Amino acid sequence: MSSNNTDTEVIDLAADSLPDLEQFRGLAGHQRDEAYLAVEREVRRLQALQASMLSEIRQSRSFLDDFHHTVTAWVQAVTNCSRSTAVYRTRTAHMLTDLPCLADAVAAGEVGADQVRLLSRLHANDRCRHQLADSEELLIGYARTLTLHEFRQVCQRWEQHADPDGAHRDHETSRANRSVKSSALGAGHQLHAEGDALTGDVINEILDKHAEAEFETDLTERRDRYGDNAGQHPLARTARQRRYDAMLAIFLKAAATTDTSAATRVPTVNIFCTEATLQDAIRGYFRATSTQAPNDPANPPPRFRLCETASGAPVDPHDLVVAALIGQVRRVVVDSAGRVINLGRRSRLFVGAAREAVLLSGDRCCWPGCDIRAGRIQIDHLSGWATLGGATNPHNGGPECPAHNRSKERGRITVKRDHAGWHHYRPDGSEIAPRAG
Repeated sequence: MSSNNTDTEVIDLAADSLPDLEQFRGLAGHQRDEAYLAVEREVRRLQALQASMLSEIRQSRSFLDDFHHTVTAWVQAVTNCSRSTAVYRTRTAHMLTDLPCLADAVAAGEVGADQVRLLSRLHANDRCRHQLADSEELLIGYARTLTLHEFRQVCQRWEQHADPDGAHRDHETSRANRSVKSSALGAGHQLHAEGDALTGDVINEILDKHAEAEFETDLTERRDRYGDNAGQHPLARTARQRRYDAMLAIFLKAAATTDTSAATRVPTVNIFCTEATLQDAIRGYFRATSTQAPNDPANPPPRFRLCETASGAPVDPHDLVVAALIGQVRRVVVDSAGRVINLGRRSRLFVGAAREAVLLSGDRCCWPGCDIRAGRIQIDHLSGWATLGGATNPHNGGPECPAHNRSKERGRITVKRDHAGWHHYRPDGSEIAPRAG
């Protein structure tokens, strides 16, 4: 197959037979995308078929024919896999039996393995499993159209909406079980800390700032050493090494005092929530009678209950109320597409509010498949400032890593954003990594 095949021919190929490697080598751009996706859809169809077979094994109890105790044991024996793999496959089969529309979507190749894994986790929650059927079509729609990162957030929000008491207990458990463990491992050392998600975001905010300072130090040292040829030489440390050194710098700064009240700056953690979420949380906190209807998983608010940090870490509504009362919440108002339109009364405290507004809409590079985050993100105009007269405001800004910011200009890529997220279009009008629906 040559590279000048039409879109129709590629689609027909995907529908009738899978492309072989020689055919794939003759493709380019969106045609390669479609050919690879054709194979991916076939993999998903086979996984759905496997799940249907496991449902039949479970219902017919034929695993007893060879004296296996459970379906899981039968899967382990037949496929020679680990118990964890067998348990996951069995649970997935159970979920697809309970959710026939999801089973059809998986069989049609419309929902990927990672999305199925996230839904399987919801199905494994005894407290809200029975509510999944009412939200099945809604969740399938999000699984088709959102990126995996966004869909993971949707699943978190759905679980909080469907099981608010359980979510609160999980937050309380995380806080109660907070701990730090320092271990010597031969010539090495390991530090392990765990706690609640909100505190984790505070820690990450401090660590990210110090890691960015270490990065600037490496850039300066390389530039001083190599001059104009600095870009052709690697930095002295890797990103992981700089992050460790940043943590060490934080500890060394704190070594001068043991006074826990000595901190002069409290890091700002932005908590995203809707007005309705905050009002309902306040009513619940003070045990006032709520005038809102109880949670209805079949008719949840858009993208479900929103109460989380900028990184997507879920926040207990009780913590939201406490933060609001002591003034540590910056209200972040977003429109239906998730774009920040107002930073609230605390925005005057920050330099570069326009840049921050874009980052609050998404703190990672918006390019498909890129997960670079935080300090190294650049903000660029979606409609060019010089060429198209694009305004410098949050609606016309997009977060991109330096490499993709340059690639967008060189490749003449058009970037747009709607309710389904970011979209990147080649000069011929085809979309890079489009999402269905």
